[in-house]
Amino acid sequence: MKKDQAILDFVDQWLSVLLKLDEPTEALLDSEFVWQCQKLHFDQPTLDLDAAFPIEQPMTSLTGLKKIISKINDKMMLGHAIYRQWQNWQAKPADSQKAWLIAALQQLKKLALANESLPFVFHGVIAHLELISQAATNSPANVQWLKLGRNGKAELRIMNDQYKLLTTQTENLKGPQLNVFFEKLALYFAKRHDFKPTNIENEWQLTLTATNGQKFQTRGYWLTDAALGELAQELRQIWNGDAKLWLFDGLVHAEKIDRLTIRYHRQLNAYQEDGNPVQLDYLESIVIDRAQQDLIYRKHLSDDCAMEHRYHIADAIDALLDVLQTPDFLAYVNGNDDDVVFDPDDQRWYAIEIQTAAGQTRIINGSFDKQGLPVDFPKLAMIIEDFLSFYGNNELIDPALYNHQWRRPGQYIYCDVSFEEDGRTYCYRTEDERLAEGDLVRVPVGRDNHLAIGRIERIQIVDGQHVPYPLLKTKLIIGPYQADED
Repeated sequence: MKKDQAILDFVDQWLSVLLKLDEPTEALLDSEFVWQCQKLHFDQPTLDLDAAFPIEQPMTSLTGLKKIISKINDKMMLGHAIYRQWQNWQAKPADSQKAWLIAALQQLKKLALANESLPFVFHGVIAHLELISQAATNSPANVQWLKLGRNGKAELRIMNDQYKLLTTQTENLKGPQLNVFFEKLALYFAKRHDFKPTNIENEWQLTLTATNGQKFQTRGYWLTDAALGELAQELRQIWNGDAKLWLFDGLVHAEKIDRLTIRYHRQLNAYQEDGNPVQLDYLESIVIDRAQQDLIYRKHLSDDCAMEHRYHIADAIDALLDVLQTPDFLAYVNGNDDDVVFDPDDQRWYAIEIQTAAGQTRIINGSFDKQGLPVDFPKLAMIIEDFLSFYGNNELIDPALYNHQWRRPGQYIYCDVSFEEDGRTYCYRTEDERLAEGDLVRVPVGRDNHLAIGRIERIQIVDGQHVPYPLLKTKLIIGPYQADED
């Protein structure tokens, strides 16, 4: 336990130094770092990271480190790697090495915190707060480092994924609201909480310092915990700066989506044999409404041809909208170059309207193509498509159901199974009445009965005296094939 605390003190000290550095300084030559590493035995040889992960080569590549960082659970191995990388940085300073050291130190902190015998519980009165929020976003900003004291002095440092400083904001938040916030935060963390991950790419690390100087540290992932989200909202309301604070939830509670409307419009000029154009107007729209618990999908070809599908699913609509709430949701559009040539006879546009619980409305519109749409629109489309397909089964018109027939005593289920497209079929039997034509199945093949995957081309129920292949010579289907069995 004492060594874990020593590691935490070491990490906090040098993270603070590194996060403040914009360019290499004399701090890099500080012998105290080497001395502390030696005291923690990080200078002792151990398994090299590149030897442990030869494919990713994490010692020489920041990208490689990020791929395997969560797999490292050996504090001594990681500490030795940090010791070596610091020496490399002294010899040849670079932004990528600074980012490497910060990422490694943060993982070392996680490992030390994981060894605490009790979950994080705060005792006392908060004198100072330090919160680092990290996000995998499409924007240049990836890190927010907030420092806030009881005296109201606040500093927010915003950095990119290399931990290079982009901007700094300083504020003075004095007032009774700040004291109330600190008291509520102390009460919240006076109880034990199990912060389960929702998105491991988006996380926060918190250090609370009590008035007696004792530090309490914990970490977690962006989550939709109501109480912690409300506390995040209270601090945002006190904050005077321009930046939107990510805090514990990445603005999930600040920009809670109440209604999302997506409109699509296509105008197509089709030419008749005489050369005269006929203009076709095609419209689609999707409305996801939290208050009504509805998703409505409309298609409009003409006044005489329109379709509407309504999905009224309590709680599922809430979950769908909550999944979409990220700091930069539909925030970035690359845009087409000025010299792009559009097809004048086939034009597509879109408009997206986002209404939040705070009463704000944001509208995005443009040409419906890769460069004209927000960069994360494909992710949005896939989420909606998955939702629709999950609830889109139509049993009423499913041939597997309306062609199903029940067996009488003495009848058997015979299946014609093929192993290649348009190939020969072979007779198999089954007792599984849930199988349908088109299903992939596992079957025994050959004299050695080795396993093979086939496709059911036809199913027939026959009496014992009319079987298409001798009953005792017909092999049984083992069962349905699942893709995850590979």
